[in-house]
Amino acid sequence: MVTETLGAMDEHSLCQQCEALFSKDGFTQLLSTNRFVHSRLGTFPNRSACRFCSYLWNQDFLGGSVNVFNTRCLRDLVHPASGRIKPGRQSELAACWVVITQPIRSQYIMGISGAVANLEPLTVDNNTSEAEGVDRIFITVESDTGRTEWQASRPLRLVVPKDSPLASYTNFRPFEWNGLTEEWSRNIKSMLESCRKSHPQCQPSGPRPLPSRLLQISECEEPFPEVRLVDTRKGLREGLYVALSYCWGGPQPLELTKDNLNVFLGTTLDNNSLPQTIKDAIKVTQSLGLSYLWIDALCIIQDDPEDKRREISQMCTIYQNAFVTIAAATSTSVHESFLSNTKSFNKRHATCTVPFSHSPDNSLHLKSPNTITISPVHAHKTDVFPLNKRGWTFQEALLPPRLLVFGDLEPFVRCRTRNVMKRSWSAIDYELSTVYPRRIIDSVARNQAEENGLIVDTKGSDLDSIWREIVEQYTLRQLSYAEDRPLAISGVVDFLSTTFRDTCHFGVWESSSVTGLLWKTVPLYEDEKEEEERKEEGKGRRSVAGLPTWSWMSITGPVDLDCVVYFDRPEAVVEWDDDPSHSRLLISCIVLRGEDVHASGMEGSNSKVVIDSWSDFSEGSAEYHFLPEEECSFLVLARETNGHFLALVAACYGDNVYHRCGVAELNIPGDWHPGPRERIVLL
Repeated sequence: MVTETLGAMDEHSLCQQCEALFSKDGFTQLLSTNRFVHSRLGTFPNRSACRFCSYLWNQDFLGGSVNVFNTRCLRDLVHPASGRIKPGRQSELAACWVVITQPIRSQYIMGISGAVANLEPLTVDNNTSEAEGVDRIFITVESDTGRTEWQASRPLRLVVPKDSPLASYTNFRPFEWNGLTEEWSRNIKSMLESCRKSHPQCQPSGPRPLPSRLLQISECEEPFPEVRLVDTRKGLREGLYVALSYCWGGPQPLELTKDNLNVFLGTTLDNNSLPQTIKDAIKVTQSLGLSYLWIDALCIIQDDPEDKRREISQMCTIYQNAFVTIAAATSTSVHESFLSNTKSFNKRHATCTVPFSHSPDNSLHLKSPNTITISPVHAHKTDVFPLNKRGWTFQEALLPPRLLVFGDLEPFVRCRTRNVMKRSWSAIDYELSTVYPRRIIDSVARNQAEENGLIVDTKGSDLDSIWREIVEQYTLRQLSYAEDRPLAISGVVDFLSTTFRDTCHFGVWESSSVTGLLWKTVPLYEDEKEEEERKEEGKGRRSVAGLPTWSWMSITGPVDLDCVVYFDRPEAVVEWDDDPSHSRLLISCIVLRGEDVHASGMEGSNSKVVIDSWSDFSEGSAEYHFLPEEECSFLVLARETNGHFLALVAACYGDNVYHRCGVAELNIPGDWHPGPRERIVLL
C-alpha cells in the first residue's frame, strides 16, 4: 500500500501512553474493557514528539466523513477553523479525556447517524474474521464523568501485511497489487468461482451461445500466446468467453474490416500490431484459463454498415452471455496498459505507522516487522475513471453478469449479487463508496435475491425508477458521435424490454409515455464561467440529426426526469401513429396559446401562470430556443401533486404539427377554462 506517513521522528517516537496502547497489554485491555484512557485533550499540542499523538492532533483522520463541527482532527475541537464552537466550549473540551475504544468486530458504524451494518464479507479464503485482536479503534472525547462529548464518525483501521507477526491482531491488509502474478490470477479465479457457486442470481456460468466472431487464444504463453479470429457460426455454437470494455481513445490502430476479414480468419494476428489494452485483455483471459475473447473493434466489421447494425443489435446478448467482462477502467485509450497503471493509494487522508511491543522488553523500532499502520476509512472514487465517462461503456457495465474491474488500486469483481467482491479487507470501504456505475438493472431480481438471502442493491425495481436513473447517468457521459446516443444504450433497452414486456421508442416507454416526455435539460457545466466559455466555443447543446424533438436522445448533454417526482396524474393521451419509424406522436391534450397564457397572467390572476420553464438548448445557440411567450404553445401533459401542471413548450409548424423546444410548470387559474383537448402531432 502506498501511504503518506508522518515526517521522520526518532525510533522511539511514541509517548508513554501510546507505548502502553500499542502493546500486547494495551490491546488486551481494549479487548477486555473496550476502552483505553489516553490523556486530556489540552495536552496534545505538547505531544509533537509522539508519532500517534501528533497524527491525531494535526492530521485529517476522519477520511470522507462529515460531522456537525466540521472536525477533521483533534485540533479542530479546541481551535475550530469554522468558528462553530464557542470559546467556553473549547475550554471544556480541552479539559476532557481522549479515549480509545474498539467497535464490535463484525460491524461498522455508518456516518454520524450511528447506523450499524455488518463488515463487508470477503470472497477469498473465507467470509469470516480470522484474527481475534483489535483491528479498528474509535477516537472519543469524554468528560470527567464519562459523558461522550465527541466521537469520530468512523473508526481508524489497523493494517498490517498478511505475513506480519501482528497479523493475529487485525484482519485488515494493505493493497498489494503488483501486476497479474500467479497469486493474483488465483485470487481473481477464486472470486469468480465464489460468484459462480454461491450467487444463483448471477445466471448459470456454463457454456453459453457465442457471438458471431471471437478471438481464439492459444495455450502457449511464451513469448505471447497466438491469437486468431474465428467465426463461431461455422461449427462452434456454445462455450465460455470473456468480453472487454475499454476506451477506444480515437481511431483504432487495428480493426476488423472487409479487406482484412479473410486474413484475420486465416492466420495468426501479428502480436506487434496489437495495442496494449488488447494485449492486457488477452493476458487476463489466458490467466483465467479461458480461450475466447470478444473485442468490438476486432469482432465487428467496422466498415460494413450491415454487419455493424446486426452485431450492435446483439449487444445485450453478447455482454449477458459473457462469463466475465474485463473493465479497463483507468485506460484513456487502447494504447494504454490497465495492468501496470501508475496510480497510487489516495493520499488525501494521511496514515500513520507506529511500532508495536509484544512485551515490556521489546524495543520499539519502526524498521522492525512489528509495526502497525493506522489508516482512515477511504471511500473509493470510481466516477473519475475514464471508462466511467464514456457513453458506450455505460451498458457494458450494466449488462454483464460479472465485471472484473481493473481500476487505480487492486482489481475487484462486481456481479448481480454483490456490488464489490475483493481480495481482502483494506482501508478502502467499498460499502461506503459510490462505485460507478451503479448496477441499476440488477434490482429487477429483487424478489429472487430476498428469497435466497442475497445482498443486492434494490433501490427501485420498477421500470420507471430504473429508467429515470439510467437516463440521468447515461446522459452525463460523452460520445464521440452524438448520433450514437440511441445505439449506445440499445442493449439496456433490449434487456428491459424483455424483462418488463414493454416497448421503448427513442427513450420513451409505451407504458409511461406521458412521464417519458417530461424530461428537462440540466447545465452542461457546474461553473457558470465555464458554461459561457463553452457556448462561445460552440460547444453548447445541439440537436442530433434524424431524431424526434420529443425524445431526450435528440439533444446532447445531460438530462434529468426530476419533474416526474411531482407527477400526480396524466392530463393527455399519448400514442404513436402507424409510421414504422415511430417518430410521430399523436397527443390529445389541452393546447394553451402563448398569447392566452400571457393575457391570463396579466389580467386574470395575481400570480404568474408560467411558474418555471426550461429550454432544451443553451442560450445563444442557433438551435431552437423559447419563442416570446405570446408566440409559443403549451401542450399540457400532466398534473402535479401540488396542483400545478406540466406542459411541453412547443413551436407550431402549421396543421397542428409541433416541435418541442422545452418544458414548463404552469399554475392555471381555477376559474380559467382553456377549452377542449386538441389532437396534435409532435415530431
